Order: sequence, then C-alpha cells, then structure tokens
Amino acid sequence: MSARRYALIVFAALAVIFLAGNIVVSSWLSAARLDLTENSLYSLSKGTKRTLKELNEPITLTFYYSRDAAARYPQVRTYGARVRELLQSYARVSSGKVRVLEVDPVRFTEAEDDAVAAGIEPLNVERGADPIYLGVSGVNAVDESVVIPQLAWDREPFLEYELTRLIAELQNADRKKVALITALPWEPELATEQAGGRSGQPYVLGELVRMADVQKLQPDFTGIDPDIDLLAIIQPWALSEQQLYVIDQFLMTKGRAFIALDPAAVMAAQAPGPFGMPSDPAASRSSLPLFLQKWGVAMSDEAVIDRAHALPIQTMGPSGQPLVMPQPLFFEIGADRLNREDLVTANLSRGINVGAPGALTWTATNGVTVTPLARTSGETMRIPAATALSRPDATMLLQQYVPAARQETVALRISGKLPSAFPTRPDTVAAAPDAPHLAAATNDVMIVLVSDVDLFDDNFYLDGQRGQPLLDNAALLLNAIDQLGGSDALVSLRSRAPSLRRMDVVEGIRNTAQARMVETQEQLQNELAETEAELRALEARGQGSGFFSGNLGAELTSEERAQIERFRARTLEVRKQLRAVERGYRTELDKLEGWLILLNVWLAPLLVAAAGVYMMWRRQRRTADVKLADLAAATGAKGSTP
Repeated sequence: MSARRYALIVFAALAVIFLAGNIVVSSWLSAARLDLTENSLYSLSKGTKRTLKELNEPITLTFYYSRDAAARYPQVRTYGARVRELLQSYARVSSGKVRVLEVDPVRFTEAEDDAVAAGIEPLNVERGADPIYLGVSGVNAVDESVVIPQLAWDREPFLEYELTRLIAELQNADRKKVALITALPWEPELATEQAGGRSGQPYVLGELVRMADVQKLQPDFTGIDPDIDLLAIIQPWALSEQQLYVIDQFLMTKGRAFIALDPAAVMAAQAPGPFGMPSDPAASRSSLPLFLQKWGVAMSDEAVIDRAHALPIQTMGPSGQPLVMPQPLFFEIGADRLNREDLVTANLSRGINVGAPGALTWTATNGVTVTPLARTSGETMRIPAATALSRPDATMLLQQYVPAARQETVALRISGKLPSAFPTRPDTVAAAPDAPHLAAATNDVMIVLVSDVDLFDDNFYLDGQRGQPLLDNAALLLNAIDQLGGSDALVSLRSRAPSLRRMDVVEGIRNTAQARMVETQEQLQNELAETEAELRALEARGQGSGFFSGNLGAELTSEERAQIERFRARTLEVRKQLRAVERGYRTELDKLEGWLILLNVWLAPLLVAAAGVYMMWRRQRRTADVKLADLAAATGAKGSTP
C-alpha cells in the first residue's frame, strides 16, 4: 500500500472516530459540565439544585429574547446569552421537569403580541430603537403563571435567585407575609409600584416587596395579624407596652424576626422629614432593651468607628480645595469578617458597608444561643452617639483616634426557646379573652439582630449610575427574611457575582494616575493660596497698588507683576505635568493592551508553531539517526564477509 493511500485511509478513520465521539459524548454526557470560571458562573447553587429536585410537577419556562434587536448592544447580547445558558442548566439538572422554550418577539409579529400578553416589558436601551424584550414567563401543570417582566443586566447578581424563585412560586404559590415595624419613611405600597428604589423608596424595600407580602404596621397598632409569618423591626419608634407585649407573644408563637437597631442612624438623621420639615430626632436612635436584656444581649449607646477600613469621602481642604479622605464613621466589613457557616451570611462574598453602628455584646444565658454574623476589624473606637450624629470632620476623628484593639460585633443570630420578656400579662395590656399568655416560646425562636440601619441606605452600596448593588447590604436583609421564613433553599442564591469582572489592573493604573493628578492640583492650589497671601501682605505693608484691595483702576506694581508672572509660569508648568500624567496613563494602558494582545492572540499560535517545529526537528533527527544506524550496520556486515 502506497504512503498516500495509507494517509487517506487514516484521515478518513480519524474523521469517523471524531464524528462518532461527538455523537456519543452529546448523547451520554450532555449534562456533564466543567466550570472553570472564577465565580462559578455556569454552576448552579445548591439551593437551586435542591429546588429542582423537589419539583413534583412539570414547569415550562418561556424565554422571551429579542435576539436581532439586542445584537447592536454587546452588553445586552452577552447578558441574553448568559440567561439562555443558565436556563439550559436548569433544564438539564431538573431531569426533564423543567422545559425551556425561547421566543424571539420581533416587532409587529404575533411573537411580540405573545410577549406583551405574558407581561414581558421591553427594555428601553436607546430612544427610537426597536424594543428589546428580555424576560421569562413560567407556567405549571395547572396553568398558573409567574412572570419576570424584565431581566435587566444591572440585576445580574440576582439572576439565579429570580429564576429559582419563579420556579419555587410555581411549585408553591404561597408568599411569605412580613409585618414591617419602622419609623423610617418606608412605604411598601410605593415600592410595589416600582420595585428597586426607582419610586423614591430604598432599593432593599423594593426587593423585599418582590419576594414577600409586606404589611407596614402603623404607630397605633395593637395587634398582629395571625397570618403574618415573621416580623421585620427596623429602627422602630418608642413602642408602647401594648405593642411590646404583642411583639413578645408573636415571638413566643411564630418565633421569627429580623431586627435592625441603631444608636446613631446618621443617614436617617440627615434625611428630611415629611413635607420637607426637619426629621424627628427620635428616628435617629432606637433600642429594645426590654427584649435584649432578657436574651442576654446588649447594644452600646455609643457608635463604633473603624480606621482600618474607613470609606473614602470627598471633603474640603484647608484652602477650600476638594480632598478625598477616609471617614472612619463609615466603614466596610469585608466578606472575610462575615460568618461563613451561617446561612444568612455564608454566601455574601462582597461584604457590606455600615455607618456608625452600635456594638453588640452578650452573656451566656440558659437556653439562648448567640452566633456572631458580622464583625469589625481590630482597629475600632467607640464615640458618643451625639458626636456621630453631628457628622464630625474626618480629620478630627483621625486625630483623636485611640484604637481599642478589639473586634466589635454588629450582627448576630439569637436562637433557642427564649423566655418571654413579660413573666405575666400586664394589667394595662388588652388581649383576646381566649389568648393564653406564653411565658416561654413553644418552639425554637430565630432572630437576626443588626446594630445599624444606615447600611440599608442606597448611598452605601448601590452604583449611583446603574443602581446595581456593589456590596451585599440588601442581600443581608433578604437572606435573613428568606431563611427566617423557612426557605433555606434560596439563601445561597443572593450573592452571585456578575459575569462582568472588574479590570483590577486597569483600575489600579487609573487610580494611581488620578491620585497623582489630584496631588499636582493640590500643589497648584497651595501655591495660589501662597501667592494671594503674598499679594495681601504687600497691600498690608503699603507696597501694593491697591488693585487687590478693591481699587480695580490701580496700576500693578512691579512686585505684583512679578508675583503674578511667577504664578502664571508655575501654572503652565503644572499643566505640563498634568498632561504628562495623562500621557503616562494612556501609555500604561497601551502597554497593557499590547501585552494582552500578545498573550491572547499571538502567544498560543506561536507556542503551537514552536511545538510543531520542535516535533518535526525531533522526527527528522530520529530518522537520520536510524538511517545512520542502518548504514553502520550494513557497513559492518560487508566488512565481516569473507
């Protein structure tokens, strides 16, 4: 057989093996996946897998996606592909119980009519452009439907949670009922109209009303609806004895509550009250000593500041120039200081920001278990609450800083069969005649206690332009409500990192350049202040023209002209420095881009080519060695012939 025919047969056999292997793999290993992404973007969480395994009826998910209209926008196109791949993973893991359909609602077609009828709302990416539909509708076996009107890309951290919640709602349509007790201007009805904070309500409230039925109790409430599943007590007013007793007996029966108190609610104190009037000073502080003491827990009257993880804020320098300084009143609690074993905080991977929280302490109490959830760094200090509420200058706080060298707890879980805060029913309390007084909880009570409410302010964790959560402040509350409401399966879905990763190297280069530019600008501002001071000194000594004292018609003296010329020359020099910094920044980015192109575009082909050349050289050398050996053997054989 010739070498050419042999090569053709080998090539044909390899092609057949390749096709057969693909068919076998796609048939037998279609559900197998190897997710090597840093944030496990294509791996479903345990909560989702558990929800899918517990399905007892088939569910159909219809993915409405305007593929052609979204092709013009890379961000939308990438996110649409992300949603499609995630839905396909749901179908694979569910063993056929979840069926996924995709519809492209092209404009002025029946598909668009179907999307509108299903409740899908178009995304308005650009004025005048074709509408982009990106949403999901789900239907169960009895034709009950649940819809996600919009899957906006700025909500990607909540994507898996929203899809799994949709399936859970189709499986069990009962929503948790939450009673909200708060002195803050939170209105669930307004948040329901436009969830996510776009109605003037905080983002976290908008997310809460999306997942639960929230009933806000009025300041004169005397009872709690028996259908309520759990309480959310966030910065309450001064509760009456009747209201305290009602809350106590609810905890003794239902035993579920999320409580957020604050000795110094800085943002609440700064926010205007109704009709633009000053806010109520009482709304800036809250505590429930009657309950906390019974549980063996205490919250400090002082506020905690943290120098090690202070958040940068913009302030005015001594000469009136803007400066960025760390403000220890507001600080970050990183993911490494959150409890990684508790269901509420285990999957919060981005940390939280807080503002002047209280310090939580506890003593061992029979029947009560306390589990810390969030702690500060070791460089903390306590300051009076009144000082924190006055928004003290960052420089002053840093100068007076005396670190306590201890970690403070700002969030914890209280569990166990807690005793009632009321040994007997007070005579002043009205109750139903047939309602027995409970001196202890009938079942294990579960309470999540946080010593800060500023963390729920949108300014602490939202991207100001896109409204996207940058940290897990909202996820903390939502996780707690989910877990306290009995849904452990959804807890792990709250804090999925977005697929769009931060360019840390680029941001580092940009931040370094900006810091140099700010420093140079500050030098120029200081020199301007010195020049003005010198000109004023000339006026004071009587050596000035009077121009800088208000006589605009006066002729400048030679010394004044010299001072001004020196400053002008310095201004030109500083501008050159700023341009040099900008050029250096661009040069660094160009170098980085060049290295990325080299590594991603050229390095792999070059390595493959080098490997091919090396293999060819080895093969030729081996062939030459074999020929030399054969020649040597043949020569030796001839030499031995008689």
